[in-house]
Amino acid sequence: MPTAATRRPPRCLTLIAGALASAVALALSACSDAASEGGNGAPQSGGGEDGELTEITVVSFLPLESFTFTPEMMAYSGGYFEDHGLDVTLEPVQGTAAAIQSVVGGAGFISRASTIDLMPAMEDGQDIVGVGTMARRTNLRVASVEDNPIESTADMAGETIGLGSIGGTSERSLDLALGHDGVDLDSVERQAVPVTAATMELVRRGELAGYIVSLDTAIGIELQNDDAVVGPAGLDVTPDIQLFFTTPGTLESDPETVEAFLAAIADATQFVVDDAENDFDETLQILRDSGDWDFAALQDDEAARLALEDYVTNTWMDASGTPLLQTDPTVVESAYDALTEGGLVDGGADPTEWITNDYVP
Repeated sequence: MPTAATRRPPRCLTLIAGALASAVALALSACSDAASEGGNGAPQSGGGEDGELTEITVVSFLPLESFTFTPEMMAYSGGYFEDHGLDVTLEPVQGTAAAIQSVVGGAGFISRASTIDLMPAMEDGQDIVGVGTMARRTNLRVASVEDNPIESTADMAGETIGLGSIGGTSERSLDLALGHDGVDLDSVERQAVPVTAATMELVRRGELAGYIVSLDTAIGIELQNDDAVVGPAGLDVTPDIQLFFTTPGTLESDPETVEAFLAAIADATQFVVDDAENDFDETLQILRDSGDWDFAALQDDEAARLALEDYVTNTWMDASGTPLLQTDPTVVESAYDALTEGGLVDGGADPTEWITNDYVP
């Protein structure tokens, strides 16, 4: 197994949070002289024959401050990108819409996002294609308290639910869940709030019935609050997978680099999966000792191990037996049907035309 001492990446990490979609190309082109010379995130070297690394920009829809991005973080800090001939710049932007535009505009080489956000863009004809599945379910949770537990969509009727942003992935997931269970969408008031553990005080004061949080935050809330009630609360009722995506043009012009990226992600993810038998000791050592990442859950042994266990057993793989990163066309069809029923897409298209498994290891 690799250790923190033996696996070190090239030093090109760039973290520029809060970039607006209209400014993404400028922000990314400033990340490195090499990237700007080659035109917005496109590979700049041959990637192996002369020993040079291929430079690419990988876009994330949020800052890399969560175990959600463990595969990218491990591929970077564990040296897997370098092993596969890549010199990667990891670039956060503000939300999925900006990530899509970064890739479509050529500023980013590849990114990933939920089908809830991708499929409307795909149906509208955006020039993107899914090349691998990273997450096989939603990891959104609803945090509430025992005095007024929110354990289903029915519990939300007549209540105020907190969201990190209005109109984003969390609200779309909420609308799909409410619609699926026959709960009037207008009966649930939405309020933008910080999606941190501190917002639990608003729940205790009755200003919110609950709020939607990520898995990392959910675990922290459960560990820190004896009165916390945390669970999917019906948000997991509709199929939702998270796809890596790039453009058809990239697949045609540079398939080898797409394959190298996915191979690095697969190797890094498999390392974490295998490290489960060691209680993720080596994974945490690599991420911590690298100095590349600094977020609360990473420094909390219990929270970190609980989060990684959930990703390993329930998110990156599932009971279907589908190999790591492979996209199951039947799940894609089910997700599209659910979005059609929920009114997020028009329906009538063949969503399997928007995905491929040809580049997954």
